[in-house]
Amino acid sequence: GLGIRRCQDLPPEAFGDPTKAQVLIVVSHRWMNRHTCDVATLEFPQGLRLHTMVQKLDMHFSSLGIGKGRGLGERWRRFCESLISGRDVLVFFDFMSLPQQGIG
Repeated sequence: GLGIRRCQDLPPEAFGDPTKAQVLIVVSHRWMNRHTCDVATLEFPQGLRLHTMVQKLDMHFSSLGIGKGRGLGERWRRFCESLISGRDVLVFFDFMSLPQQGIG
């Protein structure tokens, strides 16, 4: 897979339709690099931020999250959320959703 890229460097098919999404997630955070948002490492070649974000989304919206959580209520919520796996979950990620200045 590819790392995080600027909005203007993404193909049109990278953007979802919020009117069709069953779940909309908005992500905004402190960027690790002002021009690329993320930092690639040997352990995370696509980027540390991207890896951790995908890992957290998987825990909530895929079968990886089933049975995880601090209590029965959280485990049940994650189970129910995992049932929408394969359906439209749209992520608005600030760096990739809004045009950015700087190095291209």
